[in-house]
Amino acid sequence: MPARSLSVSVSRLARIRASASAVPARIQRPSIKTMTRKLYLFQLLLLISAYDVSSQPPQQPLQPLGDVLLMVLDKDKDKKVTMSEINAQMAQLENLFQHGEGPEADEYRRLLLGAKAAAPKAFQLLDSNRDDGLSRTELRYVTKFEKSLKKGGGMKELLRDVFATLDADGDDRLGVDELAEGSRSDEVIAEATSKFHALFPIRKSAKELESFVRDAIGSIGGGKGKGGIDALDRDTVAEGMKWIDDDGDGYVQRKEVGKYYNAAGRKFLEISKTIKQMGPMLAMFGGMDMGGGGGGGGGGGG
Repeated sequence: MPARSLSVSVSRLARIRASASAVPARIQRPSIKTMTRKLYLFQLLLLISAYDVSSQPPQQPLQPLGDVLLMVLDKDKDKKVTMSEINAQMAQLENLFQHGEGPEADEYRRLLLGAKAAAPKAFQLLDSNRDDGLSRTELRYVTKFEKSLKKGGGMKELLRDVFATLDADGDDRLGVDELAEGSRSDEVIAEATSKFHALFPIRKSAKELESFVRDAIGSIGGGKGKGGIDALDRDTVAEGMKWIDDDGDGYVQRKEVGKYYNAAGRKFLEISKTIKQMGPMLAMFGGMDMGGGGGGGGGGGG
């Protein structure tokens, strides 16, 4: 190398070193949390590249969804999943998706928002012994729910029967008044709950499950049923119908219910398959915990 070129290179190297030494220490030395997060993302990318689930068949049968959820969510390894552990994982997923762009990222954010809203009531439903923790046995109903969405699994038939129970005039569509009255009717609630319990015997009896259903309706509230018990008023029902009333005619038609059931069912099965494929490996790296902390305290109590 000519002397002039060598001199220029040395000079540039000196300037680079000088400028590097002038950078504030906080930029040169990222926080432990930032380093841990980057390490987690690197591990996740490494897993995806080494374990291409879309092109390689699994070497062994996938574990049941409920078992995988216990494996991933049970941060303190006490063989139970608490609501705070679920909230912590939700928060980590929000961090992962918050900077995503495009329709797919938007869809996952919407799904996550819906999951966060439904999680507390779903937790209460699964927590059959009311000990504030979901055991392996209780989480098996998540597996059963997944199976019910498949052909012949029973969920489509359950939805059809509950629709017929609510459809008082038999015109294959549900109006605001029918849904509001259904939330007040002891007969409708008992019949719908009985059908649900036949597929998912998550309580000792259908009667016991009725209490949960009434509490769930009461938590939405807006109106009063028999004996002053909370029910759904017309405004609450009308607002809730908007997301499924495609043609905006003020009714939920049977075909609209079928359309959204099929779409939601497919998406749930896609997500559950991914969880079952990636869950065991994610559990080896501490689940979705990018902050390096243990336990489930990061998301707040449920």
